[in-house]
Amino acid sequence: MLSDKRFLQKNNAFQGEDGKRNRVFIGRQPILNRQKKTFGYELLFRRGAVQSANVTDNVKATANVMVNALNNIGISKLIGDKKGFINVDESVLASGVTDLLPKKITVFELLETVEINDAVLELCKQIKKTGYQIALDDYIHNGDSQILNIVNYVKIDVMATQRETITSISKILKKYSLKFVAEKVETREDFAFCYDLGFHYFQGYFFAKPSIISAKSISPAQVVLLDLSRLLAKEAEFFVIEKIFRQNPELHIKLLQFMNSAAFYTSQKITSIGQSITLLGYRNLQKWVTLLLFAGEGYDMKSTPLFERAVLRGRIMELLTGKVTRDVSTADAAFITGVLSLIDTLFQAPLENILKELNLSEEINNALLHRDGLLGTLVSVIENLEQEKYDELRDYLASINVDIEELFRIESNAIIEYENMNSDNTQ
Repeated sequence: MLSDKRFLQKNNAFQGEDGKRNRVFIGRQPILNRQKKTFGYELLFRRGAVQSANVTDNVKATANVMVNALNNIGISKLIGDKKGFINVDESVLASGVTDLLPKKITVFELLETVEINDAVLELCKQIKKTGYQIALDDYIHNGDSQILNIVNYVKIDVMATQRETITSISKILKKYSLKFVAEKVETREDFAFCYDLGFHYFQGYFFAKPSIISAKSISPAQVVLLDLSRLLAKEAEFFVIEKIFRQNPELHIKLLQFMNSAAFYTSQKITSIGQSITLLGYRNLQKWVTLLLFAGEGYDMKSTPLFERAVLRGRIMELLTGKVTRDVSTADAAFITGVLSLIDTLFQAPLENILKELNLSEEINNALLHRDGLLGTLVSVIENLEQEKYDELRDYLASINVDIEELFRIESNAIIEYENMNSDNTQ
């Protein structure tokens, strides 16, 4: 067990073992099942004070910090009821810190740098016996099958492994009682290839990229939301907005549910659409409508990766804007821009065509189409953060005078905020 528990600071930052500035922040990357619903997350430990932002390059030195972060924040606040994959090496497994984490949702992911010897095999057996699950990262078959009889998941790096090798490995893995995960799946072609091979789970941002060839029609509910979004952007008269809600009872109910949930902080009971519109205001209502476009019809929001990505993009951009300018309208625009940066994926249609249907400002349009202006820079920041391209990320942040550590702090807080919203809010 840890002998030196440090407390969680207000900004979710932690001091390193040497007492120097060595703050650690937590991001996450979704792992999807075969239905493209969120099954779990790999937790990404980001560090702002070193050249590499990922703590996985030095797990032993930062193990106490990582576990303290998870234990103090509460892992459920970061991943809800999903599985959490956490990178470890043999020293972490042997240290005893692992038993600080909840067994039901924790998966210890053994790094590819770990030598699978008798001592590691015994450690894995003991940890699995206590109720935790174990994953192998970046698996390359070398004839040693002992570890495959112990672990629950095996990850294969799709980007770094030839397709013929992936095919042969998948045939071997099917002989064992385990699930295999395709990681670094960045294209829908990679997803389809691994899906056909029988992979159980998929990690990467392939789901956030449009497939224009299979453009789908816009549902009646989405048509209503698009129309409402246009009217709000134009600041149409109050009675026009209210009329749309009255003509669409389901939308009416959703708004009242939202206004009376913990996601919207008000002590008074909301009983009418007029009261809701007055309290929210046009800009906040437009933000809510924009999110509804991504929530889908009848879906579990917590398992819809595109909705999650849209919310987090919007919220991170909104918070970043607050560091650059105090202009509230710009922050609102940043939120909408972040969410709509994935709208071509939602509708499976060219972005330019979709934007013609919306009454967005020139600033938002240019940001989405050309990455122009402050909003365009912030979209680039989010994209490079997701892809873990830290050199480019630092350049974009430098242009708006924001420290990378501040971005990691905002990302961690946005994740916790998102999980809290989804645990309290009913769609």
